[in-house]
Amino acid sequence: MSSIERRFPSLHDHHSHVSLYASFEGLPDVGGLEPKEALELLRGLPRDRLSLVKGWRTDRLSLGTGGSWAALEDMPPLVLVNASLHGYALSPAALPYIEALWPEFAREGSSPTSGALWSERNLPRLFVFYGRVAGLDQGKLMAFMDSMARLGVGSLEDMTLCGEEALELMSSPPFEGRIRAWATPEVYRELSPRARERCAGIKIFLDGALGARSAALDAPFRGGGNGALLRTDEALMDLLGELAGCGKSLSAHAIGHEAIAQLLRCLERLEAAGSRFPAVRIEHAQFISLEQAMSCKDLGVVLSMQPNFNSDSADYADRLISRHREENDPFRMLIDRARFVAGEDLVFGSDGMPHGPEYALAMSLFPAFEGQRLSLDEFEAGYGSARGYTGQGSLFSIDEEAKRVRRLAYEGFL
Repeated sequence: MSSIERRFPSLHDHHSHVSLYASFEGLPDVGGLEPKEALELLRGLPRDRLSLVKGWRTDRLSLGTGGSWAALEDMPPLVLVNASLHGYALSPAALPYIEALWPEFAREGSSPTSGALWSERNLPRLFVFYGRVAGLDQGKLMAFMDSMARLGVGSLEDMTLCGEEALELMSSPPFEGRIRAWATPEVYRELSPRARERCAGIKIFLDGALGARSAALDAPFRGGGNGALLRTDEALMDLLGELAGCGKSLSAHAIGHEAIAQLLRCLERLEAAGSRFPAVRIEHAQFISLEQAMSCKDLGVVLSMQPNFNSDSADYADRLISRHREENDPFRMLIDRARFVAGEDLVFGSDGMPHGPEYALAMSLFPAFEGQRLSLDEFEAGYGSARGYTGQGSLFSIDEEAKRVRRLAYEGFL
C-alpha cells in the first residue's frame, strides 16, 4: 500500500515573522497570479494613497529589463514586497509618500540597481517600515493566529519584531505564551527594560537571500551576480561585542557558505576574548558544510532551518549552479554525519513560505535530492509541539507513489 496516514500534534514554528505577516493580513497579494492578472491587480490600486502589495516573486513576474521596474512606471503609488521579504519594487508615484514617511528610503532605496545593496543592509528597518505602514491590531493578529491553527501550527517565533506595541499585543491574552519574539538590534535598543525582558533574543542579518541573488554563496549565481556579506569581520565583531553585553541569546540570518563562515570566525574570536552569548542560533544555514557543521557542534550553535526551502533547489534552478542545488539543506549530512539531533540542536520553521506543515512535509519526504530527506519522526521532532496552545493538530495522508502530501482535517475545527 503506497498511502499512509500520519497525525501530528499542533506544531511550533521556530521561524516566522508574526508581527509583520499579521500586519500584512488583507493586503493585495500577487502570489499565485499569472503576470497579466498581477499587473491588472496593481493597476487597479488606489491612486490617492500608498499601497503595500505582498507575494511578488521575480521568477514569476518580471517588471523590466536591465535592472529596471519599467512595468510600474504608470502604476498607482505602491511598494511591491518580494515574497522572500528580501527586495521590493517601487512605482514612481510612491516616492512622495515614502519621502514623507522615511526620506532615506526614498533617496537611497528607489533605484532598482543601487538600491538593492541598501535594501539588504537596511532589511530590519524595512520590516519595521512595512509593519508600521500596514498596521497591526488585535483583529489582524487574531485572524493570523487562527489561520496558523487551521494549518496545524499553534505557536510561532517572530524573528523580526516590528516594535514595542506589537510585542505588547503578542504578549497579552489570548496570544500570551504562543509567540516568542526576537528583535533586531535597532528595535531592541528602542525597547523599554520591561519589553527587553520579554524578548527571546536579538536577531542579526549577515547576508541576503536566494531570490534576490544576495545570499553570500561561495561562487557566483548562475546567470550572473554575486551575493555579499553585509558587514566586514571587524564591524561584525564590534556588533557582537555590544550585543553579548545585553545577556540575550543571538539569532543570525546566514544562508550562504560565506555568511556561515564569517559568523563562526567571529564567534570563535569572541569566545577567545572571554565573551559569549547564552545561546546562538543560525537561521536558514542552507549551504552549510560538514566542517562548518562540526564547528557549530563544538560551539553549541543551534541550526534553525526550513524544510520547505528544499524546493529552492528546483525553484531557483535559474540562478543556482548544479553544485549549489545539491548542497542546499543538507539534512542527512547534518543528522547522519555531524550528529545533529532534530528537536535539540536542529529545529525547524517555515519562514512563512508557506506556513504550515503540509508543504514542508512534502518537501521533506520527496525532496529534489536525497541529502535533503527527513523522516516523519525527524520532521515532527524538529518542529516540536506547540507552546501555550491546547488545540489539537492535523491528520495527513501521504501518498508515496504519487509523492504527495494532503492534509485531511484540522481536528480543532471538526
